[in-house]
Parts: sequence; structure tokens; C-alpha cells
Amino acid sequence: MQDNQRCKGCSANVHMPSEDIRKMVDEIVNSNEFSVVSEKAYEERLSECTNCEYLQYDTTCLQCGCIVQVRGLLKDKDCPHPKGSRWYKKLLE
Repeated sequence: MQDNQRCKGCSANVHMPSEDIRKMVDEIVNSNEFSVVSEKAYEERLSECTNCEYLQYDTTCLQCGCIVQVRGLLKDKDCPHPKGSRWYKKLLE
């Protein structure tokens, strides 16, 4: 495996198959343990992430190391952009 495919912080493989991400998202949605945003807010959050310079591999936020498809779903999480959240407060509802 090439070095540029590993996480800089933990040396784990940073490429996650989309099916694995989908499974994580489904587990969160189907769980009673997490508070999630509405589908519309989720789509808008992911749209902001897609257009962000800190998105790598279409999955990973370089500011926090999170999988954006998971972080964007969680109501208690916010965008860690260094210039301020790219997610608007109205999207938290």
C-alpha cells in the first residue's frame, strides 16, 4: 500500500468502501442512541462538505479526520472548518 493512502495521524487505511460507510450511516439512523439531523439538513451538510477544500477522498475531513457522511448525520456535531462552520445553524434542526 502506498504511503499516501494512509491516515497521517494513525497510519490506518483512509480509503473506506462506500458500502462500509453506508452500513455505518444505516446503523446510526436505525439506532436510538444518536440524535440525527433531518434528511434535508443532511443533504445540505454533505453538499457543503463536497465543496470544501478540506475534503479528501470524498469521505474524510482533513480538519477532524471524520468520515463526513457520518459526522454530517449527527445533530450534536458541527463543521470544524478553521474559518467557522460551513453548516448553518438552521441545518442543526
